[in-house]
Amino acid sequence: MKDWTEIIDIWINKRISFRQYRDDIVLLFKIALENTLLPEKSWFGFPSSMSSLSIIFGHIYLVGITLDRKIWMVIDADIDNEIGFETSIVKSSKQGEHSLYWLEINFDMIKTLIANETIWRHYRIASLKVNSSSNIRSERKDWLTGKYLVKDIFFGQQRDIELHTVEQIFEKELKFSKNDNQQKRQERLKQADKKPASTSTQARVFLRNADVVVEVLQRANGYCEYCKTPAPFQRDSNGEDYLEVHHIVPLAENGDDTIENAVALCPNCHRQAHYGKKNFDIERFEKKSCL
Repeated sequence: MKDWTEIIDIWINKRISFRQYRDDIVLLFKIALENTLLPEKSWFGFPSSMSSLSIIFGHIYLVGITLDRKIWMVIDADIDNEIGFETSIVKSSKQGEHSLYWLEINFDMIKTLIANETIWRHYRIASLKVNSSSNIRSERKDWLTGKYLVKDIFFGQQRDIELHTVEQIFEKELKFSKNDNQQKRQERLKQADKKPASTSTQARVFLRNADVVVEVLQRANGYCEYCKTPAPFQRDSNGEDYLEVHHIVPLAENGDDTIENAVALCPNCHRQAHYGKKNFDIERFEKKSCL
């Protein structure tokens, strides 16, 4: 089994014009591999013609460098006005649950791409949503020759890789959302999918919308929205009031990942919502979620 950097070096050594960019290419794919949310279904490497170096999923590149000095990347939203790069829809995604978009970037912009966290946020989500389209997720066996599973070459034998990755990604999303302003969060929420993308380990894992969590916590303003008492303590990390966001109609029961379907609860009320349902008056929230 080759190391992922060895794969890059083999490709670069056959492509003289790319040798001076070796460190940038390694960094590009390191970030991409870290943020690929289905590593057990994604592949990394190059074809026998060595015409490209890419991470692929089913029928498409997730991230790829081609010999015409282009970088191709899939993202989950049409955000060209935010990032300064043109986007175009992935035609094969139109019949799926989620629309996806291409970024086509000139190779001389590689450093700008690497540093753009907004792009990587949208790549993370796209790398999971690709699985929602049957036109995309069916694998082309001829594309897999010379490529290696991302899970094997980057994450090794780590168990529950999807869960581990999704938890890490959600923490990044929360940090980004908290540092952004409310107007931008609310603009994103207007465009956001109500149904979260999901993946499976031994149990189904949902990639929640961090903007929903931040907005619900701000709405609660430090008070449990069920028992109306103050948060029981403040987080050591940032001094914020500790409350937990609970979905009124659970995501696993096809509930929406929206602020209307979420409430901020103290830990005690949250446990009661899950394990003491007979005495938990969920109806007050169910009425609210229908407004």
